[in-house]
Amino acid sequence: MIPLSRSRPLSINLFAAAFIAAALIAFLDGIGDIPAMQAMLRADLPGVAWSRDAVIVTLSARLSIALIPVAMVWLAAVRFARWMVTVLALGKLLNLPEGVRAIAAGGAIDTAWLTALVLGMLAVAMLFTPASNRWFAQKGENKAEVFE
Repeated sequence: MIPLSRSRPLSINLFAAAFIAAALIAFLDGIGDIPAMQAMLRADLPGVAWSRDAVIVTLSARLSIALIPVAMVWLAAVRFARWMVTVLALGKLLNLPEGVRAIAAGGAIDTAWLTALVLGMLAVAMLFTPASNRWFAQKGENKAEVFE
């Protein structure tokens, strides 16, 4: 683990802020309209009985899971984490054509979804800046002894 006292590059701090904000927006959007989230989850996974409690647990789990890559990057500079975040973000992009079709068909723009998507893409971009590359490369350079 990288000591909390060690400074992080701005790009790593922006990654963490953007990724957490995207996860919080998705969480709050789902919690704000649980019946709509239930309907969406029922459409995606019809074999599951989506009670109100199951939706809340699922949204909470998704928020908690989103914090894992942030901890991996910010606290430990795990190189694998940036690729994991990138793959997950590309998965979110798969929904982009559906969102564009809905907007083109006269549907309202889901600002929470769009904001979370943009923040997620910004977070990924921050992981590949020169400062971030140096951050990941310097991971093993902290030679401070724990029991000095």
